[in-house]
Amino acid sequence: MTVNEAAPPAPSFKARFDALQRKHPVLGFPWAVQRKYSEDAGGRHAALMTYYGFLSLFPILLLIVAIVSRVLAGNDQLRQEVITAIVPDQAQATVDAALQSMPSSGLPLLLGVLGVLGSAIGIITSAFNTLNHVAAVPHRRLIKGVRRYLRIFALLAVLMVAAAAIGGLSVFLGTRGPGTLTTIANAVAVVGMLFLVIWSASALLLPRAPRLHEVWLMALLGAVMITAFLAFAAILIPRFVEKSGAVYGAFATIVGLLAFIAIICRVLVYTAEITVVQAWHLWPRSLDKDDPTEADRIALGLLAREQERIDSQRVTSTITQ
Repeated sequence: MTVNEAAPPAPSFKARFDALQRKHPVLGFPWAVQRKYSEDAGGRHAALMTYYGFLSLFPILLLIVAIVSRVLAGNDQLRQEVITAIVPDQAQATVDAALQSMPSSGLPLLLGVLGVLGSAIGIITSAFNTLNHVAAVPHRRLIKGVRRYLRIFALLAVLMVAAAAIGGLSVFLGTRGPGTLTTIANAVAVVGMLFLVIWSASALLLPRAPRLHEVWLMALLGAVMITAFLAFAAILIPRFVEKSGAVYGAFATIVGLLAFIAIICRVLVYTAEITVVQAWHLWPRSLDKDDPTEADRIALGLLAREQERIDSQRVTSTITQ
């Protein structure tokens, strides 16, 4: 064999894997989700949701306890059982003290409620920005002004009602006694409530309310994964706090709570990415940036389209290769 007839070099591992994942969705779909998560700065959005979720947790719990206390004012035992089912043990004393210190009437009460509401909507405002970014909604189509805040407060109401309902169902099922069927029924109820919350979020925060077949995957995956994590949180968080006490000291509980919220927020961002990748058929994505696929062109085009700021503006993306 002459030099000119030498065999071509074998393709690299990256090239072989790229060809393989383009042919097989079981590999190509997860890579496409991770690629879009990276392009959308999903980690940054999950971190922002974690930050605002941590700041919003106490005000939301305070509002829920205030409403439950008012609705069940005539049944002290049931009221306490529902509140215990909703509020973590570590926060019950703090919530009770804050509730007792709130004004009971007049302008001070109104200002106090408005302040709590303003603090509570932080997580939903962050979710609004994240969901619209992941869905590649152009800036010119975003819900703005009063309508935006009306929808944010509507979702806050849905979230609080769902949390109260989960607590009430937990108490009701607890009266049936322990058992496998009771545990399964409680898990199914929690999944159902979370499904409705996530579905409501997509309907209220996006400019066009998606149909059920467009978001059922996101709602179901998010609801199941969060329910599973909640089931283990009561065991995992105390152990995490105990193990981390030597390092974080008094801050161990806060760090454990932040880790808990961070996992939930990351799960929600990933489920949104999965839904968008599936809806737009954004796979397979290339591992080689010099050899883009049709899905690459669509995904990058969506990122460009998102920058449209005024009604008369149209942004397009062209890959010259």
